[in-house]
Amino acid sequence: MNLDYSFVIPILNERETLEELYRRLKPVMEALDGPCEVVLVDDGSTDGSYELMAKLHERDPRVKALRLSRNFGHQIALSAGLDHAQGHAVIIMDGDLQDPPEVALELADRWREGYDVVYAVRDERAGE
Repeated sequence: MNLDYSFVIPILNERETLEELYRRLKPVMEALDGPCEVVLVDDGSTDGSYELMAKLHERDPRVKALRLSRNFGHQIALSAGLDHAQGHAVIIMDGDLQDPPEVALELADRWREGYDVVYAVRDERAGE
């Protein structure tokens, strides 16, 4: 498969936000200048997150659902997602929507300008 972009998103008990995450990612994926996938990595969720991830895959085959056998932690879940990502560029984000998926469009623009690594820095976080 020849993909330009892969979103890698570790998931731990995010059933409450998964539909909203997908709802916001879908227009971003459509606005990107190349084909993409979303690699959701379930890191041992106990709230039914994986079952919802599988349903998202049924609705949209660009969504891939990986399931780790137990909770290994955020970094291992990221690593597993990176191992399965097929895009030329990988966008790593959390599944709790603290980081807006729409920022990926700006990151992709910078990557297309020739930068090898692009990252966003939050100016402030509500409550901190």
